[in-house]
Amino acid sequence: MTLDKIVNACLPHFENDRIGVPKYARFYNAIKEAVHAGHLMPGDKLPSEQELSARLPASLGTLQKALKALSDDGIVIREHGRGTFIRDQEIKFEDIRVFRFLDNGRPLPLTLQGLAIQVVDLDRELATFFGRRKAAVVKRLVQVEGEPWTFNEFFLPLEYAHDLLDKPASDFDGLSLHEHLFQTQRILTSHFMHRLGVAPFSVDARRFLGLADDIRHGMQWRVQGFDRGGAPTTFQRFEVQPGHRDIELSTQAGQVRGA
Repeated sequence: MTLDKIVNACLPHFENDRIGVPKYARFYNAIKEAVHAGHLMPGDKLPSEQELSARLPASLGTLQKALKALSDDGIVIREHGRGTFIRDQEIKFEDIRVFRFLDNGRPLPLTLQGLAIQVVDLDRELATFFGRRKAAVVKRLVQVEGEPWTFNEFFLPLEYAHDLLDKPASDFDGLSLHEHLFQTQRILTSHFMHRLGVAPFSVDARRFLGLADDIRHGMQWRVQGFDRGGAPTTFQRFEVQPGHRDIELSTQAGQVRGA
């Protein structure tokens, strides 16, 4: 039981020889050590502050301060309505974002603008990839600092999108969907396969990008996402306008860079 494991890990830190160390730091240190020792594993759910306070010589305020510090340092994830979980220390959210650019090592700011979410019938290629005929698709505009806007479609299985389908388009502004899937459902997309080609812009891309009539073709970047076991999780299609900065690709998460 996680509560018993935490109590057993924490109690030695509250002994008299630790006098002088603030209580919130004692709890923080105990959890951090338990994670590094493998006693607490990624995905383990921590008990509530009330349960912990009933078993440990620490107030609710002390525990809340410690949990905030653990969250700020990436040791735990606190999810509204679900609780607090031990975070996978190998996961950095910036590493599961596909459309990410660096300029001489400096991360460039990215703007995400939600347009719509809907349920769609999949074409043959996507139906084969997902192993089903329908999926949810989030349509967005994406822009990296100073570059032309890019039209993006983010496909995901319907069972992954149950908490997204009723959201207004504005709720997708600035939202990393891969990060959202991991935070809310522990669905980690850790590996990507990329395909690039030149193709006519889609009707939606032309409309949302406001393309001139003489701009007919652009780069189409298709990204298949997989979990650690190799099962498909997401599919993205980016329609990139002429004149965009060069893109350097890797199959590993988080290694898409601006040249």
